[in-house]
Amino acid sequence: MKVFIIGGFLGSGKTTTVLKLIKKMAADNKRAALIVNEVGEIGIDGSALEVAGIPSKEITNGCICCSLIYSLRVTVSELADIYKPDILIVEPTGLSFPSQIRDELLRINVMMSFAPIITLVDVSRFTSEMNQIPKFVEQQLKEADIIGINKTDLADEEKIQAVETFLKEMNPDAYQIRMSARENESVDKLYRLMMAEGETVFNPIDAGGAEARSIVTEKANSIEVSNISAYSGLYHAHAQGGQGKQEGQGRQEGQGSQEGQGRQEGQGGLTVKDAGALLEQIVTTAGIEIAKLNSSFVGHIKMAVKVDDTLIKVSQTAGPDDRQIEAEYILQEKIENNGEYELRYLSAVTNVKKAALEEIANNAISAALTAKNLTFKKQASEGDLKKPILL
Repeated sequence: MKVFIIGGFLGSGKTTTVLKLIKKMAADNKRAALIVNEVGEIGIDGSALEVAGIPSKEITNGCICCSLIYSLRVTVSELADIYKPDILIVEPTGLSFPSQIRDELLRINVMMSFAPIITLVDVSRFTSEMNQIPKFVEQQLKEADIIGINKTDLADEEKIQAVETFLKEMNPDAYQIRMSARENESVDKLYRLMMAEGETVFNPIDAGGAEARSIVTEKANSIEVSNISAYSGLYHAHAQGGQGKQEGQGRQEGQGSQEGQGRQEGQGGLTVKDAGALLEQIVTTAGIEIAKLNSSFVGHIKMAVKVDDTLIKVSQTAGPDDRQIEAEYILQEKIENNGEYELRYLSAVTNVKKAALEEIANNAISAALTAKNLTFKKQASEGDLKKPILL
């Protein structure tokens, strides 16, 4: 089993890259399995990755490189034993140190090899991240074997070259690759690099019981180093005045666009188009309120909801110079909403207290849902949060 660890700060493009890599593996007749880690109690990216059609596990409410080590070990062992994948993809939270994850995997009694650790960088927001969390970004990037300079389509050549020069000084041994995760060509090159032969297979059983040598000299709590606070919540919304039966399925037109959003019957229910606009409104409002507490915050705000056969995922990857909203409409297996919707929310940003993030989220969601004549209930029980939730 070969392990791909795809690291990078919040909003660097990990999930989009993983989806592209999974398609490459399928075309290459490789059996793949996936572990997704989210810092919040409620996962969002795991739901988006369900469409990939491979065995996947989501580990939430912490970081698998420090606070959730045991969950990581158990999950890897189960996936290796049950599915026997050729490739295991690990997409950690953007607040992780990927080499610490590799350290922990070396202690599991599973035969595996490791592709070079890839750390993605959002070149359009890299300067803002270095200004807010320089120590964290530096440690994350110094551990990389490959640095994917991502979202080059959003930056000019001068900016890209400046980031490349800076990263070369920070980590002269890392291989740099320019890429846009939305384009196949750069992901194809990344896949070839990660599949290259030459990695040593390590099996702790063959090592005579000796403990694996740690790759990282000093272990750190990545969430503490990042100075990030996170809040996540699940909100059950109900359309007043009827069941809200959906007719007309949405049709995906590439990333971030949607056509033919469908027709809504019944009063107060949501079409796919309505739901996308609702999520954009909430995320925008939350970003404005967070900026009042820290105008230079970096991180991201994300929401997701499933309507009919479409998972709508809206995010704002925040930098002080560019807080654009991105929307994805992902076709999945159809469900019957019957006027009931599960809204997932996550904010993870720098230098704002968690209590403030929660208050901002609750206010933004309450105002938006009330305006759409939707009643809602927030799922807050810790026991309930641990139950599987399907979008």
